[in-house]
Amino acid sequence: MDVMEPRLISDNDRRSPRRPAHYVLVVDDDPFQVEEVVEYLNDQGIAAYGESEPQRAVAEIEAKKPALVIIDINMPGLDGLRVTEIVRSLNYGGVILLVSGDIDAVRRANESHPNVFGVLPKPVPLKALERYARA
Repeated sequence: MDVMEPRLISDNDRRSPRRPAHYVLVVDDDPFQVEEVVEYLNDQGIAAYGESEPQRAVAEIEAKKPALVIIDINMPGLDGLRVTEIVRSLNYGGVILLVSGDIDAVRRANESHPNVFGVLPKPVPLKALERYARA
């Protein structure tokens, strides 16, 4: 099994139409969080990419249709709930997991019934994210 290098999505990646058919997109304004999750998933043989700009994540989701998107709720500009609303309005049918280290944000997200697979508090065990990615 080849191990993929963890990385954020570069400008060249955005222009390239190539992506594995089944990949995970990790969206968080904290690049260290993105790197940790992407690196772990890549080490497990799962194609994963990261994006720390929510607006760019929307474009990536619309264009490339990742199988799973893990989105932080609390981000400046577009928060995870708004990103979810936007991509669902664009007919994205993939799986979305919302995550947050703010328990109130997790509670609000659960109460708002977003069109997502789940809302999880951070820190989410990496092994749990791996199971979601393999499902």
